[in-house]
Amino acid sequence: MNKEISLNRSTPLAGLGAVLFAHFAARFSNAGGGVPSPFEARAGEIAKYYTDNSTLTAVSGYLYALAAICLVVFTAGLWNRLFTAESKDVRAWTVVGLMGTAVYAVLVMIISVMQLALVGMAQREGASGMVAGLAIVWAVSVALLVPGSVPMLLGFGMAGRRSGLFSGLLTGFALAGAALGLVPPPEVVGPLSPAAASLLFVLSEFQPWLLVLWLLGTAFVIRRSDLQAKDKPEPAAASEDNAG
Repeated sequence: MNKEISLNRSTPLAGLGAVLFAHFAARFSNAGGGVPSPFEARAGEIAKYYTDNSTLTAVSGYLYALAAICLVVFTAGLWNRLFTAESKDVRAWTVVGLMGTAVYAVLVMIISVMQLALVGMAQREGASGMVAGLAIVWAVSVALLVPGSVPMLLGFGMAGRRSGLFSGLLTGFALAGAALGLVPPPEVVGPLSPAAASLLFVLSEFQPWLLVLWLLGTAFVIRRSDLQAKDKPEPAAASEDNAG
């Protein structure tokens, strides 16, 4: 393990945050499934959907909030691990990852708040117009989740690789996820080329799973490096043994 990487007691929390957030990230690809499009459906139809599915939508909203908290916990541990490196290059990429995570966490929290607000508004008389407006904000935030993960994956992926913490495979998960995050939505390409739109749809389905693999891989690597560091004798103790 690279000597630039220092042991920090918060890294077990990073692993826990990664595992929990990975569970939620695996479900993000299905966000919006069955929800009427706010750009096509009428305001009354949207309000009726959230009235009929209020419990499920509210629970999902709280889970999104929990996911954002898990992501912050994960990022704090990874930041403490990588930003202690002596290399300015590693620290610079770590800052990129931190800023990207902040953007991503904000998007997740917006989705959470919008879902809870939609449930409340949908039950009010004459508020269908407000529900439609909130639904547009929600839909845009969901659409931005995949591209919003690009700076986080790119920054931490490069920092982990250049510091020696990540293997080539783990870095590959991060960079591949970042690359797929830049793929244009199938809806944009569809009118120009249906075949290309189908391909982009398949590629976009892989992106959340690459994020999951990277998160779980990072949790494993952090835990393994912690155990390796604990097994190493302290420098003073090692010197005394050699003197004896």
